[in-house]
Amino acid sequence: MSLFNFHDSNFLNKSNHPEIVATVDTYNGNQFKLSGDTAVPNATAADVQTGEVYIMKNIIDKPEILNTDDYKVSAGEYIRGYRLKDFAGENFDMSADLVSDAYADVAVGSKLVGRSTADTTNTMGWKVVADVSGYSTYLEVVDKTPFGAFTIDKEGGTVAGGYLVKVHVVDLTATA
Repeated sequence: MSLFNFHDSNFLNKSNHPEIVATVDTYNGNQFKLSGDTAVPNATAADVQTGEVYIMKNIIDKPEILNTDDYKVSAGEYIRGYRLKDFAGENFDMSADLVSDAYADVAVGSKLVGRSTADTTNTMGWKVVADVSGYSTYLEVVDKTPFGAFTIDKEGGTVAGGYLVKVHVVDLTATA
């Protein structure tokens, strides 16, 4: 289903980049890096650790889409991307299917980082890591919510719920 929203956008004044071209099918909440003005999956965990991660948040603008589960930006189409580190301290709502770990295994306080092609599956999704040292940008699960748990969606609603996450940005160049 891949639902992803700003938790409180009332006072949001952040740049978005509508000129980014998808190189693969991309869903709201997917994370990627830029190569020029194209969205490409991060190749390695080291790419994710740099913190130059962008996220897709498009408006569902295809009238033929009857189910949010079917919405994606196909390769060659335009993504509205946001640089994640610009949202330090902000909260997002995201459905659990964006995270590769099982909903029951993700707890409040879990740390989420982007996946990469080295992970081989769900390469633009998110995963739980025990240690975020070395990552300059990551998400922390603040609450488990019913966000994304719709019974009317395709296959009877297979998404168990969602997460309220907070964006953390760490300056890795700072000395202790």
